[in-house]
Amino acid sequence: MADKLAEARFFDEDYSTGKRLVVGHVYSIIQNRNDCYENLIFKDPAGQRVLEYGCGTGSRSFELARRGAEVVGIDISPVGVARATERAANEGLKKASFEVMDAENMTFPDDSFDLVIGEGILHHLDLEKSYREVSRVLKPTGRAVFQEPLGHNPAIEIFRRLTPSLRTKDEHPLHRSDLKMAERYFADVKVTCFHLTSFPALVFRRTRLFRPTVDALDRLDAAIFRLVPPARYLAWYAVIVLANPRKI
Repeated sequence: MADKLAEARFFDEDYSTGKRLVVGHVYSIIQNRNDCYENLIFKDPAGQRVLEYGCGTGSRSFELARRGAEVVGIDISPVGVARATERAANEGLKKASFEVMDAENMTFPDDSFDLVIGEGILHHLDLEKSYREVSRVLKPTGRAVFQEPLGHNPAIEIFRRLTPSLRTKDEHPLHRSDLKMAERYFADVKVTCFHLTSFPALVFRRTRLFRPTVDALDRLDAAIFRLVPPARYLAWYAVIVLANPRKI
């Protein structure tokens, strides 16, 4: 992360004003990807120690705490952390705590967590440092689960270039080489991609055809990725599971 103060200011403003909600309708196609992510992170969380890496205003921390996990959330945004802390107090969630912390240089001891989760965080960071830190704080039997945007689709990249105010200058959606890098720090790396053909479903967003269309296009994507594996890197997003950390 080249300019951490700029990142903090960007997200402080976003959490205060909600400026990125203008493209919120695009995220209406993500239900199946979201289900994949939740099935992974909400599987038997009771008794686990979980780190939400780049927690923002709390994201999944509250539900994990309600399900019996001890959750620590970190974020570079003081506004996000303050709001998460306030909500946890209001909901009486004593097993959820939040700290302002640099994700590339965490202060937790080695082998601190059973699970690390994050949504749209890795592509803001120096991946070498981030993978190393996540591997370091995970227990040997632990795993990490992330949702991250990919950077190979030309049409999506054009949209990103046309909307610079909605992202920070240091964002870098992940490429194949970035996913390959993860193998230096984790013996098991699994990548499941979503949203290659899903976007046309947005035409039906306000109709009853929307959900069935999204489901059909997601099934089409899965079939394409099975038949032509390299096509998955043209997808919009990936769910990434990192396990068996290598303690480098």
